[in-house]
Amino acid sequence: MSTDIRLVIITGISGSGKSTALNAFEDLGFTCIDNLPGVLTSAFVDHLLSSEVQGKEGGVKFALLVDCRDRSSFTSLKTSIERLKNKGVDVSVLFFDCQDEIIVRRFRETRRPHPLLRSETLMLTIGQALETERELLADLKEAADRVLDTSAFTPHDLRRFIESYCDYQGSLQVFLETFGFKYGVPHDVDLMIDVRFLPNPHFVEELRPLTGEDKRVYDYVISQPDAQTVLEKYGDLLEFLIPKYIAEGKRYLTVGIGCTGGRHRSVAIARSLEAQLGGKDYDVSVIHRDSSR
Repeated sequence: MSTDIRLVIITGISGSGKSTALNAFEDLGFTCIDNLPGVLTSAFVDHLLSSEVQGKEGGVKFALLVDCRDRSSFTSLKTSIERLKNKGVDVSVLFFDCQDEIIVRRFRETRRPHPLLRSETLMLTIGQALETERELLADLKEAADRVLDTSAFTPHDLRRFIESYCDYQGSLQVFLETFGFKYGVPHDVDLMIDVRFLPNPHFVEELRPLTGEDKRVYDYVISQPDAQTVLEKYGDLLEFLIPKYIAEGKRYLTVGIGCTGGRHRSVAIARSLEAQLGGKDYDVSVIHRDSSR
């Protein structure tokens, strides 16, 4: 018996990257729950096994973060895992660990207290809190499907691990946003191309009322030798950079393409770049901010 439900339980030592991992799961389409109280674990399992969830087309994916703050959750969690597995739910436990000195440094950098330092009046140092936490989580670590030491991980490394764990194939959404400098520069662009040096169709009477979407304006702009040069150079640059951005885990790239009014040159250049970049392992969209002004 099997279902199309996946549940990943994230647990481990505080400061080892569990919250970063939960965010990565959320970005991959998982429904994420942070520190579900132990008394609600049974109700959560009932929900997973309900007809409402079981019947969802395409299946569902959940990620549940459990830490040492609610000791009552450990016992109920073990029972729940067995119950779900018996019903055919794909359940896995990821345990995150880290060297104590690295965890101490991370807490000092973020200036956040260890969870047990907030709840245990007898805890005097973070070292004592970590020792107690390891004792509390020993059984969960033993039962984990994967134990990951994040001592040498950056947040990007951890995100890449989660993507690999979920068999996710990275992709990038590229936005080509045209604009007019006289209306201000977009605040959200990652790269910017200034094409104001190209001959301006605004000064050609029959082209002035049109935009770069019109074939006459497009041909006028693209036929310029400098336009061909800038398309070649920026096209090569983007084809070099984009795979690097994908490898680094970047999900969105906005390239601003500006001319004076955002109607003619920038629109034509964006259209040509879109065609040049199309058909790759990323999606390209064009946004014309000012072409209708």
